[in-house]
Amino acid sequence: MNRARVASALIALAVVAVAAEWQDGSLWGRGGFRPEKTNRAFATADGCALCHSASERATANWSATGEDISPYGLWRGTMMANAFRDPYWRAQVAREIRVDPENAAETQALCLRCHGPMASHTARLKKEPSPAVSTAGFDPLARDGVSCTVCHQANPETLGKPESLNGQLDITLDRKIYGPYEDPVSRPMLMHSAYQATHGPHMRKSDLCGSCHTLVTGHFPEQTPFFEWKNSAYAETTTCQECHMPEVGPTRIAHNPGGFDFLIEPRKEVRGHAFIGANAFMLRMLREEREDLGVTAPDASLKRIENASRQLLGTKTAKLTIGEIKRTDGELRFDVRVENQAGHKLPTGYPSRRVWLRVQVRQGRSLLLDSGAFDKDGRLTGKQSGHHNEIAQSDQVQVYELRAVDAAGKPTTSLLRMSKRALDNRILPRGWRVDGPHVDVTKPMGIGDDTDFKAGSDTVRFRVPVPEAGRVRVIAWLHYQSIPPPWVDPLREVDAPEAKIFVEMYDRADKTPETIATASRFGE
Repeated sequence: MNRARVASALIALAVVAVAAEWQDGSLWGRGGFRPEKTNRAFATADGCALCHSASERATANWSATGEDISPYGLWRGTMMANAFRDPYWRAQVAREIRVDPENAAETQALCLRCHGPMASHTARLKKEPSPAVSTAGFDPLARDGVSCTVCHQANPETLGKPESLNGQLDITLDRKIYGPYEDPVSRPMLMHSAYQATHGPHMRKSDLCGSCHTLVTGHFPEQTPFFEWKNSAYAETTTCQECHMPEVGPTRIAHNPGGFDFLIEPRKEVRGHAFIGANAFMLRMLREEREDLGVTAPDASLKRIENASRQLLGTKTAKLTIGEIKRTDGELRFDVRVENQAGHKLPTGYPSRRVWLRVQVRQGRSLLLDSGAFDKDGRLTGKQSGHHNEIAQSDQVQVYELRAVDAAGKPTTSLLRMSKRALDNRILPRGWRVDGPHVDVTKPMGIGDDTDFKAGSDTVRFRVPVPEAGRVRVIAWLHYQSIPPPWVDPLREVDAPEAKIFVEMYDRADKTPETIATASRFGE
């Protein structure tokens, strides 16, 4: 037996020896390199970058056009990597602690499961209380956000089941690193990191994502993208990974620690760890406030994912259609149809997110209607009075959002105070059914008798007085905000450094809403 095999065998024995219960101290493979931090279960992502990054001396993890498509290179610029550094999350947690100080420990423990999961699971495995967010901030494992050794160590047995939701992944001390390929080359990983590469088909399944992307606070369904997807046509055709981890082409997915290619064949159907979502606003804030937030990803990495997020929003999220423009009794009448092309509600996820229609009617130099206008701070200038079947004046705005009320029926943006959904007119995914799964938490609320609000789309009727004959033009935009001003305003009253820091960053940020779709049509 050669020396490499002996080393691998000894490391394997060490892994087995600690698998039964927690032992203090780090565990890593041979060689001089050590990640920023390791323990018996986890390692910061720079450890994985030893082989799963792009090296100038290798062809591994480069695209055909010379782009870095490595797991580490893409991941580090994502919201996943920066989940713990997210200043809005930190501010909101600080607010919730002050809303309910008696349950501060429980609140922070819930939040850390998905924003600082390595610190959270370490405490669970050690049978210790979850750390406070402020304490976890000193731990490199917490600061690493949703890192490699979290998702890739999730055991498959409970995924998709209630016991795995709210961030309750089944992670043990077995040190198995699951990947999607049937024939993993396991020896190098075992030798250099003391993790065992293992085939895990569940890496390609939405059930894995559903653990953190289903969140119930108390009894209130705060975030339900996974449930929305399950009650959609996409549950039979398209996984989360197929939209949010786009294919990057064939490549070798690792190089050796020296930076040279392993003698392995390129993998096919490789999906990039870009985790593209809709929060381009926060990615820009992370980039612009990098020093104060301790962001370690290069500007180019953050900008790349920010651009990819806007590309996803602008090309694969929604479609607008303006119907025939008719002139009747001195009015223009037309429909605007919004089609949801996502595999969940539009918008989805954290309940602050909103989408709205801006529609202008122009005749020459005259602006006959401007519904959905906004000011320089991203505030809507019209009334937000609920769901609209029909709009006839500029101060009426069709906003798609979730609005919650507390136990007394008062509107609230505090997650812990949310008691029920007063309005949820977020556009349903295509294929949603009243007899499908999870109807109780995904059904629309507050839409009245709007028969045009259907699975996959909504249609809004417009009636606009026209003073004289002549050609008119209708222009429609679908805009999106991840953090609207009404959700920031309550944070201005919170006496906590995290809230004050975020508000300052928010006030100096560019708050121009994202544009998801546009349409234009002329009429006589």
